[in-house]
Amino acid sequence: MRILSAACLVLATALGAAPADDSPQGDLAKLQGKWTTMAGPEKDIPLTLEIKGKVVTVNITTPDGDAHTLKGEIKLDEKASPKQIDWVKFEKPDGGEFEPNLGIYKLDGDDLTVCNGGPGNERPTEFKDGDGGPPNLIVFKREKAESK
Repeated sequence: MRILSAACLVLATALGAAPADDSPQGDLAKLQGKWTTMAGPEKDIPLTLEIKGKVVTVNITTPDGDAHTLKGEIKLDEKASPKQIDWVKFEKPDGGEFEPNLGIYKLDGDDLTVCNGGPGNERPTEFKDGDGGPPNLIVFKREKAESK
């Protein structure tokens, strides 16, 4: 019995000590970092997207100069065609949570093209802007890391 208990303790310790591999894989790994674009109907709203793991931070400055930060998470389905991107768990200023914003994406080097349906709306099926509203087509450019 002592040998069995010792073996179980060694096995449990070894399994518990093994680091979990939470590092991003696939397209999620390729999306890590900062991305920038000009958004809005007039393409006059600077928007910066930063992805760390699956956590997303969006910084927006309105044409009036008001700065806003939104935080949430990203979920990808790169096996779908077109590839799917879901913006989830984004907090509202009042503390609530926006409905998921379903979209599609394509990644081409340092260009990330995203077409979102808008919070609570259906996922777009093609890469094009809606007439006067969602879906919204946005092309992000990767922000190059500054050399030290």
